[in-house]
Amino acid sequence: MQKNWVNGIKIVGIAAAVYLGMKYVLPAVIPFFIAWLLVKLVLPAADFFYRKYHLSRVLSGGFLLMLLLGVLAVLIYILGSQLWRQICNLAANLDGYALQTEQFVSDCCRMVEEKTGIHAQQMEQFVYQNFQVLEESVKSYSVPGMLKNSLSYMMGFFRWLGVFLVMFISVVLLLKDYDEIRRRLNEYPFFEQTSRILKAMQNLGGAWLKAQITIILIVMTVCVAGLWLLRYPYALLMGILIGLLDALPFIGTGTVLVPWALYLVFTGQAAYGICLGVLFLATNMLREYLEPKLIGDKIGVYPIVMVITVYLGLRIYGISGVILGPVSYLLIEEIYREMNPSSSRE
Repeated sequence: MQKNWVNGIKIVGIAAAVYLGMKYVLPAVIPFFIAWLLVKLVLPAADFFYRKYHLSRVLSGGFLLMLLLGVLAVLIYILGSQLWRQICNLAANLDGYALQTEQFVSDCCRMVEEKTGIHAQQMEQFVYQNFQVLEESVKSYSVPGMLKNSLSYMMGFFRWLGVFLVMFISVVLLLKDYDEIRRRLNEYPFFEQTSRILKAMQNLGGAWLKAQITIILIVMTVCVAGLWLLRYPYALLMGILIGLLDALPFIGTGTVLVPWALYLVFTGQAAYGICLGVLFLATNMLREYLEPKLIGDKIGVYPIVMVITVYLGLRIYGISGVILGPVSYLLIEEIYREMNPSSSRE
């Protein structure tokens, strides 16, 4: 009984430490953590160039990093320009979509009037009054907020620029003294324990994170391709949004595709609506098929537990909790196991 109390106190203490670390320490050290990951990524290639051509790690690693960032910047520019074009086109056609929505609401109200006897005009008035309240709320909160925070947005841009410079400099310095830093750190017993925890996190959390990113990218690609084949003018924008929604628990692609398909069926575009329904089934089946294949038993955690950790992460950390929630759970588990070597993974 006493042992259970001790273990419970340990878990609570570890959970509190992980929460404080994720909430307050991680934002401060994230540039250095990303720099360390980038060093681990380019270090094998830098060592190859050093052995083969006698180029220093700093020179070869810096060149590889610049090449990687350059390719990434080009891809972001191409994708961003296409997205911006579609957003501008969508904004230019909002009036037309508003008219279509009004027509749809009118048709629905007339249909309800035929079935229930409630006057369609009263229902339309009720719907439009609520739309007007929503529109005024958005304008009163979002527009002044954007104007008020425009300076903070600009400062945020320069802050992120500074973070990027710190990260780049950290990569160069880590490449230069990597072996010496590793040798010094290995002299501390605490570092050996931390290394074991980080290695376990890399194997467990890395497998989960890699699988989720892969699934999201595949679902996103399928959505973009499906909407493009249907000649939807905003295929890239909508496909990316639907793919991102698929990462959130209890939401998924059906949140957008199912109501959209039903709307098209009710407005006389049954073929288009059926195609969207097929697209929803395809993306849903893809996730159901890929999750066991990509994750399987690698993390030894029930899927429902991961869903719960994502939900709790969203409540505790905000939108970043989609990643931080499961990572926090796995970190708590690994720290507890390191403190209790006799415990084993169920």
